[in-house]
Amino acid sequence: MPTNLTEIKTMGTEFSKDKVAIVGGGENLNWFNTMLGEQMAIRVHSKDVGGAFAVIEARVPPFIGPPLHYHEEREEIFEVLEGRFRFHCAGEEFEVVPGTSVVVPRNSVHGWVNLGPGTARLLFTFVPGGIDEFFPQIGLTSPEGWTDLGRQNDVWIVGAPLSVQAVPPNATADPATQND
Repeated sequence: MPTNLTEIKTMGTEFSKDKVAIVGGGENLNWFNTMLGEQMAIRVHSKDVGGAFAVIEARVPPFIGPPLHYHEEREEIFEVLEGRFRFHCAGEEFEVVPGTSVVVPRNSVHGWVNLGPGTARLLFTFVPGGIDEFFPQIGLTSPEGWTDLGRQNDVWIVGAPLSVQAVPPNATADPATQND
């Protein structure tokens, strides 16, 4: 049992019924490749919390996002840590910035894309958990196999990823100020 803050910070993620708090160090995450340069790390594995939830962090390259999909068995909660994203959820599209939380109910078709220009970061929480092993498998599976892989893991792919064109560095963000 740790006796001071220094010991707690150097521990890996540790879980037990006897513990009041769950502590995990973000500096020791095991990053793995998923798709098109995206990387993820499991922050809290659902097996360590009795399947109640899973927390995953993603580093998302510009203009990348997953295919439109839904989950029958779980809600998904996103926290935008860095960057700007466009989200699609249940037929609506909207943009979000750091500090924004997006709650996606089960059976709601959703997807997102990093609007760029740099790498962005998201934190995903799945309630309940049980989907943790799906994410490392994405990087080991060809895109042609993602639909079958998804079906085995409560990820029902129903459409193409959201897309966004790269904005030239000298372009203005306000279309009203651009010349036709």
